[in-house]
Amino acid sequence: MKFAMHCKFICIVLLLTIATLRAQDEPFAAEAPIFEIKDVDQQPEFPGGTDRFYDFFNSKFKKPQVPDLIGKVFISFIVEPDGTLTDISIYRDIGFGVGEQAKKIVEESPRWMAGRKDGKRVRVHYLLPIGIYIGQHD
Repeated sequence: MKFAMHCKFICIVLLLTIATLRAQDEPFAAEAPIFEIKDVDQQPEFPGGTDRFYDFFNSKFKKPQVPDLIGKVFISFIVEPDGTLTDISIYRDIGFGVGEQAKKIVEESPRWMAGRKDGKRVRVHYLLPIGIYIGQHD
């Protein structure tokens, strides 16, 4: 009885292993297209809107010790249909570690509301400008 159960267990494990190996050999389905903001009916959005994103960002941003630093950092990413952010990169930086810090904060952000095209959630390329202003008395 135990021998028969062990044989069944081994057969199941072998079948699952073979199925897994075969699945890895199959080609991946073509990725869904990536739309630009101008090409979607509804743009992706941070939960609560843009102002909420900047509140989120400012709550995590640590100002570098650079007097009178003014500029914009641009972070590029893709908002996936499930709201996750992928391919996050610094598009434009102002230096002093600001770009890397901004990228890290975007990586930590909660899921966004996905963009929509023809009523369906789609992948959307997003370029996010983040204004940085550090005055002498900040």
